[in-house]
Amino acid sequence: MDLPTSPAYLYLPYTAAMAGLQREAVLCLFCLSMPPIQYLNTAADVQQCAAALRDQPRIAIDLEFDDMRHRYGRNLALIQLFDGRTAYLIDPLPLTNPAHELEPIWELLRDPAVEKVFHSCKSDILLLDELYGVHVRHITDTSVQYTLLAEADNNISLGRLIQSELGIEVDKGEQKSNWLKRPLTEAQKQYAANDVLYLFELADRLRDKLAALGRTQWADEENAALEDVRYTRDERPYLRMAGKYRILPPEMPLFRDLYLLRDQVARQIDRPPYMVFANDRLAELARNTPRTLDEWKAARGLHPELKRSPYLDQLAGFLPDTFVPVPEPTLPPEQRRFPFRRRLNGEKAARADAREQFILQLKTLITTDINGYVANLVLSNRLISDIIEQGAAQALRPWQQAILRDVAQRHDLSYDTIEAPFQ
Repeated sequence: MDLPTSPAYLYLPYTAAMAGLQREAVLCLFCLSMPPIQYLNTAADVQQCAAALRDQPRIAIDLEFDDMRHRYGRNLALIQLFDGRTAYLIDPLPLTNPAHELEPIWELLRDPAVEKVFHSCKSDILLLDELYGVHVRHITDTSVQYTLLAEADNNISLGRLIQSELGIEVDKGEQKSNWLKRPLTEAQKQYAANDVLYLFELADRLRDKLAALGRTQWADEENAALEDVRYTRDERPYLRMAGKYRILPPEMPLFRDLYLLRDQVARQIDRPPYMVFANDRLAELARNTPRTLDEWKAARGLHPELKRSPYLDQLAGFLPDTFVPVPEPTLPPEQRRFPFRRRLNGEKAARADAREQFILQLKTLITTDINGYVANLVLSNRLISDIIEQGAAQALRPWQQAILRDVAQRHDLSYDTIEAPFQ
């Protein structure tokens, strides 16, 4: 069904002629450009949408999803698409079998002939891989484009990018709203539409800027690398939280078992784990465990479901007098690897230090010759560590290697000393 048109829905084809216009005049033009926006919530709607998009050279796309905020797990809540003429809001929640009924859209996302324009797409493509096994092809990410302009260190939000490039303010007030609640409000629909209506103009303007700087290849390589992003399940998610709360080895078995019980209850009641009990409370319970079932029943901050059978019986097993700690399993060899530098000593350690100093020298020269933002893109702390161990040929993309070669040659330094892996 078509949504009511309003300025918040509209797509403004930004042109160079607009650059000198007053903001009021730009907004006036904005109000005159009104593409239809369709809200789709049936399998037939999805098929018609996919058919309309199948022959388009590119589509703008964004996803709204809930990540352990209102329900358990990661849940797709909305798919927003735009082809330059019509915007589509696809609601997967009313569908009987979303994985199957959304297949026409998944086919589009897998099609390398159709460019997919995102802003900051990693969380979206990870979700698509995790939930549906969809691997998106031919990606252009406006966040990547902006980063490669090297005008600032940090990523930029879509709202700020629209403001800086197009001079338009969009309402981002619904960013943290509950996207799983139905019906969606008009404000949510407006917010969702705005997330795709500007992406073509942004991508084109940023592409032109990168071309003017001679950085088209940089963006091509970085966008191509996004096709290889895959979801990997964390088999021991409690370890990261244990590190945050400085859980000691003797405390780890109870901390782990409480974490897993909380997750079990959360999955059962379809609520995020923090609604069973908070992370801070988890650490407190591991360190100051109730000593009787009555104390467990009276414990503050616990979901009522925990205090009923069968979960109460499991809590009984955590009482200090009955708990039998099971040691944390040893990590497999491939995950037990110490950091590279910690495994070196003597002459090898000295050579690794010299290799690092040479790389830092190159980073300083890139800062001088280009700027510090580019230097950080080519030689971040993580990449420096990777180069020391793996060599630049393996650790860096071709565009990054080219910059290092050019800088080294310009300053009569030998790039060959860091190209190969450390021996």
